[in-house]
Amino acid sequence: MTTVLAVDLGSASGRVLAGTLHDGRLDVTDIHRFKHEARRREDGTLTWDVATMEAETITGLKKALEQFPDARAVSIDTWGVDWAPLDENGELVGDVIAYRDERTSRTLDAFRDRIGDREFFDLTGNQPATINTANQLFAYLQENPADAQRVAAALFLPDYFAYRLTGVVGWSRTIASTSGLLTPGGGDFNDEVFNRLGIPRGWFGDLSADRTVVGPCTVPGLETLTVVRGGAHDSACAVHGLPIEEGKRAYFLSCGSWSVLGAIEDQPLMSDAAFDLGITNEGRTDGGVRPLFNITGMWILQEIQRQWEREGTPTDTDELVAQARELPAASGVFDPDEEAFATPGDMQRKIDEALDAQGAARPDSMAGYVRVIIESFARRYARAIGELTEATGLAPDQLNLVGGGARNRLLCDLTAQISGVTVVRGPIEASTFGSLLAQLETIGALAEEERATVIAASAATHVHVPTRS
Repeated sequence: MTTVLAVDLGSASGRVLAGTLHDGRLDVTDIHRFKHEARRREDGTLTWDVATMEAETITGLKKALEQFPDARAVSIDTWGVDWAPLDENGELVGDVIAYRDERTSRTLDAFRDRIGDREFFDLTGNQPATINTANQLFAYLQENPADAQRVAAALFLPDYFAYRLTGVVGWSRTIASTSGLLTPGGGDFNDEVFNRLGIPRGWFGDLSADRTVVGPCTVPGLETLTVVRGGAHDSACAVHGLPIEEGKRAYFLSCGSWSVLGAIEDQPLMSDAAFDLGITNEGRTDGGVRPLFNITGMWILQEIQRQWEREGTPTDTDELVAQARELPAASGVFDPDEEAFATPGDMQRKIDEALDAQGAARPDSMAGYVRVIIESFARRYARAIGELTEATGLAPDQLNLVGGGARNRLLCDLTAQISGVTVVRGPIEASTFGSLLAQLETIGALAEEERATVIAASAATHVHVPTRS
């Protein structure tokens, strides 16, 4: 029996969980959950509260060791692209600035003067985007030159928290593959990108493969733990824990505030079609590639619920989805990727305007709006599956849908029905599941060839088969 711990940090919350491998089954225990939020400084800069994330992580790990004193290892995963600047003493230089901060938009034209959009894709395999680490670093050098002079190392967020636990500085491949700083497929840092953008190459060291050891934990009370790279990027962790039968070709859909649809490949997709579709190539925990693209996700449903609650009407997601399930098909849908739906505020009005433009009737209830939103997601996912099939040349046998959206049975049913592809729903906590499995492989408690068997025995899943008319 072997226990390892996973720290999964999202952009609004974090959690610490334990996974115990026993008789070929992985049992997961929820230990500690907490919330955090990005903060605006007085000058308007949007920053992450990494101090709270670190303190809560340590609290959670201490709770975990109280319950599982023989736990052997821990790994940290986060969302992509964000980074922390360290000085020569290993201390933060100012704040950790969030990817949604407007500085990268202000410096975008200057960035494109150095590297055009298509050339950026050809150099890195990543789509050009203001949130990319490459754009963030360029903006930092342009707008914070005094701080930049003090920087000795730039760590991606999961590597920063691993450093805080161990004192070891490192750069994990999966999280680095989100940055726009690597060669296509994530083999190594791309020196040409650094040179063209004027980013000091000395801020980054050698790239480390996932499923390797960072070092022993040095935090008092946690010294029995070994920190490992169990897949530093949350989406990479999720893919590592997918239940896929041997011989089946699967696409994956990680459905949270953002939806990420992708394929599992050995080589990056670098064609004109891949660029035109917005595909970006990111690393897998096992060393392969995840060609994927982002779709606006459950954020829209979350935002309209926040609006209703601000207006004085409490909402319950499960109840609203159950009510929406009983309603007929929506008279009209909208494209979740339209720019209006990417920004907060008055989501109901935005949906109304999209329906008005089609001559479709507005919903007459909250459940009606939820039905429109979920059906809009399902139709967008179905279209995206077709687009990804065109880019890869091979249709999937199934779509593995994980994340918070996997709790939404109506979404899974409609996605299967509209796309014509079998949807395998779950595990919901896929990123944690994949992190735990990767750690067990790293420390030698689980052979790689046994992973699929353990997933099949442990993961809570449900299959949604499209009906044939």
